[in-house]
Amino acid sequence: MKEKKWMRRSDLIVLALLVVIAAAIGIYYAAKPKGPTATVTFASGAAQQKIRLDKDDVYTFEGDNNIIVTLRVENGSIFFEDSQCPDHRCEGFGKLSREGDYAICMPAGVSVNIYAENS
Repeated sequence: MKEKKWMRRSDLIVLALLVVIAAAIGIYYAAKPKGPTATVTFASGAAQQKIRLDKDDVYTFEGDNNIIVTLRVENGSIFFEDSQCPDHRCEGFGKLSREGDYAICMPAGVSVNIYAENS
């Protein structure tokens, strides 16, 4: 009587294919941005800029009337760190991190909106 092999060649091919597919899915999700994205919009009609909130960084923009605003990304949130506008109200909005959060610096014409990553 012939002894059965534990795994046939076709079983090994299917197993290897499943491992490759699982690795590809893992790499895809590891490279995908995590969490929401901030969109900076300019009243002047300049192109919008998307900012990922999963990496701490500082961004400086020149808005209307040559007003410079500084946005800081920190621990998954974004906020107006500094603005050269006269009233600095935008700095009082605090940290934005949830979908739907927004802040505006009216004198500079700069707004920040939080959207889910798939928006």
